[in-house]
Amino acid sequence: MMEAGLGVAIVPSLAASMLSDTLTLVPLRPRLERRFVLTGPTTRPWHPNVTAIRDLCEQHGALTPAG
Repeated sequence: MMEAGLGVAIVPSLAASMLSDTLTLVPLRPRLERRFVLTGPTTRPWHPNVTAIRDLCEQHGALTPAG
């Protein structure tokens, strides 16, 4: 999966018990950074789901206002 560019996700505490002694878990650093953009109408309120996502992003410090 790594060679195909699909990536993998492994929970080390679950996977370690399934590995043989000849294999080792190697931590990988993320190579991609993604930007999530929310947009909506300026003449009426945004959909409640979009507003909820925006509020969650603000709470977690993940929101960068457009400038």
